[in-house]
Amino acid sequence: KGEDFLKACKAEGNNVYLLTKKELEHEDWPHDSIEEIFFIDDWNDDDVINGIAYKFRSINFDRFVALDDFDVEKATMLREQFRMPGMGQTTGRYFRDKLAMRIQAQDSKISVPAFTALFNDDAINLFADTVPALWLIKPRSEASATGIKKIHSKEELWEVIHSLGDDRHKYLVEKFAPGDVYHVDSLIYEKKVLFTRVSQYLDTP
Repeated sequence: KGEDFLKACKAEGNNVYLLTKKELEHEDWPHDSIEEIFFIDDWNDDDVINGIAYKFRSINFDRFVALDDFDVEKATMLREQFRMPGMGQTTGRYFRDKLAMRIQAQDSKISVPAFTALFNDDAINLFADTVPALWLIKPRSEASATGIKKIHSKEELWEVIHSLGDDRHKYLVEKFAPGDVYHVDSLIYEKKVLFTRVSQYLDTP
């Protein structure tokens, strides 16, 4: 992923460095456009920060860019740590954190299905007692339908919440809204929509 982007960055006169997993070492990267590739076995925030801080002594990094949806949060964390321009963690969460998305939409007067975080027992009980099932429990930071569970009753809801243990704060519950599902990809620059493509799902995720 991101090969065309890496080539374009180099063509614009930038020095390009790539941080990726060791298991991807032999992928078909555009090596002519990359100064150096740094490999990690698994992402650990402290280890990556320490490694980049060490490299920063000799390389003056100007930007951190995520090449994948799953790396958006990682890039925002690095920008915060090294005070880089671009989206920080709060803004980045609007693109990855399903709870942040819903709260932002609601605050902007955009209709969203009823939802609640799984932080507080009383708030969960109020949701279950006032919002008719069917419900969905969703991970806040996964993509597509990964980790989504259908919930049919308050008893089942609490069973699933208890099974999440200390990870329950990483999920939310919302009312299932039947109907066609669409996905919109768009590019916005200086508050102007430059590109939009609407795709319809063949079925619900």
